[in-house]
Amino acid sequence: MGRDAYLTCNVENLQNYMVAWLRVDTQTILTVGHLVVTKNPRVGVLSGPHSCTLALRDTHRSDAGQYMCQLNTDPMIVQIHYLQVYVPPEIIDSSTGEVVVAEGASIALHCAASGNPQPNITWKREESKPLTIAGESVLKWEGEWLNISVAQRDMNCVLFCIASNGIPPTVSKRILLFVLSRPRVKALQQQVGAYIYSATTLRFHIEAYPTPAIHWNDVRGNRLTNGFKYDIKMISRGHVHVSSLTVNNVSKEDAGLYQCLAENSLGADSSAVTLYTTPDFIVTEVDGHLTSILPAKVSQHQMLNPGKINIHGTM
Repeated sequence: MGRDAYLTCNVENLQNYMVAWLRVDTQTILTVGHLVVTKNPRVGVLSGPHSCTLALRDTHRSDAGQYMCQLNTDPMIVQIHYLQVYVPPEIIDSSTGEVVVAEGASIALHCAASGNPQPNITWKREESKPLTIAGESVLKWEGEWLNISVAQRDMNCVLFCIASNGIPPTVSKRILLFVLSRPRVKALQQQVGAYIYSATTLRFHIEAYPTPAIHWNDVRGNRLTNGFKYDIKMISRGHVHVSSLTVNNVSKEDAGLYQCLAENSLGADSSAVTLYTTPDFIVTEVDGHLTSILPAKVSQHQMLNPGKINIHGTM
């Protein structure tokens, strides 16, 4: 499509006869001899002593079909030519750019395309991650319909509907799939240790869509907020979130259970982690006698090289 096409009829011993070109399906006379009869400005004719060529400039999809080369003899001599116009794919119907579905529900996504030859439709997930179709994990799916029987929360993703027929360019449509899910909270560590006067960070893995509101409670049930003592952050990617609480200047009073609560419009969930403290110094006694006082953070290299240990702080 868009290029020029030429259909040639070769004639021996033409003598005084004339060659005409007709469009078969409409019985429209296009040219007679060296004259263009049709009003279509894209039609032309190239005549020679032994040939007559029909020229179609800037071919359109509608130009495809049968063309007749006709010689005005008695009986009439005809030759049929077929013009095939190759058309690159074009997506003409598909699901909307954003699809929202509840966790556990079924999904039916549609994508259709036009072109010549008829395009093939391929579904793929962004970053080439697998799709779960009919209980089977696949990297791609062929066909206009993509049917998912059970929507899972990890299906929050970008899907591509790709149409191709061997005629460039291949085209695609991007569809965002959002699976609504209530929060699910899990501690990355059940227990976290911290040295007195140091800072430590507690982290939770959270799955939820829409993005949940996060609340942290301390050992006494108090709601924690950002400030000098606490630093609360959250990193999100799709339905996966990591919430962190950094406790600064840790004291013995900070030891205990910390709760992370996540809630959105579909529900709430929480989990907890235990923070325990470690003293600044390790005191070693043998038979009631003080044998050593070492910093709790002393490294193995320092233990093997005691002359390099610098004891600081007070007991």
